[in-house]
Amino acid sequence: MQTTLYTLPAYPRLEEHLITDVAVVGGGMAGILTAFALKSEGLRVVLLEESRLAEGATAQMTARLSAQHGLFCERLLRDFGEHLARQYVMAQLHAVKQYRDLIAALGVDCALTDATSRICAAPDGPDLSREYAAALLLGAPAELQTVSGLPFPVRNALCFINQASFEPVPFLAALLPGISVFEHSPVRDIRGHTLRCDGGSVEAAHIIIATRYPMLERWGLYHLRLRQEQAFLLALAGAPRLDGWYLDADTQGWSLRQRGDTLILGGGLRRVGETGSDGFNALRRQAALWFPDAHELRAWTAQDCVTLDGVPYIGRYSTATPYLHVAAGFGRWGITNSMVAATLLTAEILNRHYPYAEVFSPDRFFPSASIEAMMEGAIYAMRGKKRRLFTAAERETAAILPGHGGIVRHHGKHYGVYRDEHGVLYAVSPVCPHRGCALEWNDAERTWDCPCHGSRFDYTGRRLYHPAKAALKSFDAAKL
Repeated sequence: MQTTLYTLPAYPRLEEHLITDVAVVGGGMAGILTAFALKSEGLRVVLLEESRLAEGATAQMTARLSAQHGLFCERLLRDFGEHLARQYVMAQLHAVKQYRDLIAALGVDCALTDATSRICAAPDGPDLSREYAAALLLGAPAELQTVSGLPFPVRNALCFINQASFEPVPFLAALLPGISVFEHSPVRDIRGHTLRCDGGSVEAAHIIIATRYPMLERWGLYHLRLRQEQAFLLALAGAPRLDGWYLDADTQGWSLRQRGDTLILGGGLRRVGETGSDGFNALRRQAALWFPDAHELRAWTAQDCVTLDGVPYIGRYSTATPYLHVAAGFGRWGITNSMVAATLLTAEILNRHYPYAEVFSPDRFFPSASIEAMMEGAIYAMRGKKRRLFTAAERETAAILPGHGGIVRHHGKHYGVYRDEHGVLYAVSPVCPHRGCALEWNDAERTWDCPCHGSRFDYTGRRLYHPAKAALKSFDAAKL
């Protein structure tokens, strides 16, 4: 089966003042699903997206509809206790069923396919027996199996059966009719119940922030409680077909999944802004070793927002704003957590009971799972500001080779400079406008990345990822 490319319809820019029951900010899977759930309950909903719907990670993936989120069951038991850990697993399993039921009810052809999710341990890898026992205790459909047919040895695999995959874009297209959608309408500010965009505004009884990174920092301290991670991916043609998907038990290892006739190889997980990893080249060496007859179709990175304890923040944005709600920090498990968010937030707004809400509360704080991660984030922030204040650039502009970038010094000031293959220079401020951290040049993707909070910019200074709200200041490179 060849992979079919789907597109969503275009929607207008907001250019008026609207009054509605709920405003949803963010046009990915979580935002669209939540808007659909609320509309289905008879509420008036306005959905605001700063660029195009499902333009980011949602459009690039085959949706992995699985409750298996890495080696997580034993960790959940340790950090949350059995009651809350079971809530998390049950919420994910319920989300898998909700997708199946909704796809059937809508009658949408989105290539829904039954699949098995597998975490594989190498012969010298971790013992999966404790994770298996924890998964069974929490009610997961887990099996410990032997695996064959892979181009490398595997001792055994922890499997979740009765999982699935589907194409997200045709599924989302079936949710959109009846929702007031506005694209190219970035929300610049929220004051009380009013959201202000460039061309208009929305007044809503409830507001849901379903962006990758929460946009408001007046409440919740989310910039201290989230980090952004990046993984590298290759799309390979001509590789053997695989059934289901496979994940290395090592958190820094590989992943394999099928999308039509294409095999997706992933790996190289790192914090955004970290340097020293060759990312794509490491994956290409692995692909050449495992799949010598395959050829590369495409290379890209996936960027995910992760909470301190690995469980998303879904619920009230803060105790000071009962009308404001958040869905963030899904990590690599955005599909099932998007359905969890839609169900939980709909129940919250309608004052209904959702039995798994407690584990996702944004107000939670578990020292055993959070303190180390919070300290790590503080260290990155201090290091980024220290570099900006005290580290001198050692290169002049002439030292930047075609196809490369870096920080240079000119008349005592620092600039972020990139030289394209034709010798044209681009110069920007090397300081993140979010909180003033020094940016790192990413040679593999030709971007400026912030190691503090994960903002990213292209070489012209255009913002690619939040939490920064502005582009980088640009300069006339010809004068450097």
